[in-house]
Amino acid sequence: MLRGSLERYKRTVRILSIDGGGIRGLIPALLLHELHRRVRLRRGGRARQVPYLYELFDLVAGTSTGALIALGLCAPAPAELCMTGRLEHDRGGEGRLLRGKAARGRRPAPDRAGARNSAHPAVSLERIIEIYTRYGIQVFPRWKFSRLRTVLQAFGEKYDAAPYERLLKILYGDLRVSDSLTNLLITSYDTERQTPFFFKRRPPHYQQPDDRDFLMRDAARASSAAPTFFEPAYIRPVDGHSREYFCLIDGAIFAANPAMAAYIEARKMYPWARRFVIVSLGTGKRARQFTYREMRNWGYIDWVSPIKGVPLSSMTTEAIAEAVNYQLYRLPGVEYYRFNALLQGSSEAMDDASEENMDALSAVARRIIDESSEQLNGAVSAML
Repeated sequence: MLRGSLERYKRTVRILSIDGGGIRGLIPALLLHELHRRVRLRRGGRARQVPYLYELFDLVAGTSTGALIALGLCAPAPAELCMTGRLEHDRGGEGRLLRGKAARGRRPAPDRAGARNSAHPAVSLERIIEIYTRYGIQVFPRWKFSRLRTVLQAFGEKYDAAPYERLLKILYGDLRVSDSLTNLLITSYDTERQTPFFFKRRPPHYQQPDDRDFLMRDAARASSAAPTFFEPAYIRPVDGHSREYFCLIDGAIFAANPAMAAYIEARKMYPWARRFVIVSLGTGKRARQFTYREMRNWGYIDWVSPIKGVPLSSMTTEAIAEAVNYQLYRLPGVEYYRFNALLQGSSEAMDDASEENMDALSAVARRIIDESSEQLNGAVSAML
């Protein structure tokens, strides 16, 4: 109780922010793996002294594919929830309520041979990486006539959302956003109310009476409901506050880089803080440039053409992300560590899950690691 009451007076707040970008989420997943490796080296590699990634941050934020990663880092293993008597997962990923002696008799499964007392996350970094490299092709299946499919995208959703929803059910089961192991911010956009929408897990001292709670899998689905790729998510809260439904789409339409939204939320949660450390992970910058000669005779169809990579959307996304970078680099009291790079040698498409492109995206991540080694060490020092 004392720790909870003192939490609001934190002087240093650490934030992890992960961009949107579809299958290119493999890049930040690999960067997180490298960051955690360096944390282990800094702590001497002893399991008892190595924190989980969620323990290093006071707030984790994600947009679209970044939401999937953020939720994965913060989702508790089933045994942790059994301590509260709220939820137990069976082998099929479904949940059932436990009450009385059945709940009280449960104990968390020991982690790392019982070496640590911290709550165990349900999804490892290795598992998150595997989702992209192994299961991405199920979410974004290749099609023999891919160019025709791209044309048809102008008239309807490019992909059936069912395989993606099944994957989210396997990952998160019936976990709720409120079950998150640390504070959480997931972005989406409410098309009916025409306003940004945030899924939040906040510290006890800042919780509001009207806070809504949602299933983690619904939050991930809503945040990544990219227009023309997937149909909107149509979901409702699970906390009993409201029975109304929300029509939500990809948070990247206003927060491709959610770092600024996370910073503002952290400022509200921790009003006494004077130092904000933000680790911001991108999913690669488009290398393609549009010249005046190419664009001078464009009409509406050219600006929104899937064959051209939807220039209007891609330019807007890049501009939003760069504006956030510009602002956070210059804000007093903010230490901003941004990791991103041009997508040279890899596809810029958010849905190219081919084995060749997975290898190319891995190469982009390795290039970021090689070129930003000192900055990565600086981020690790600030995180610890």
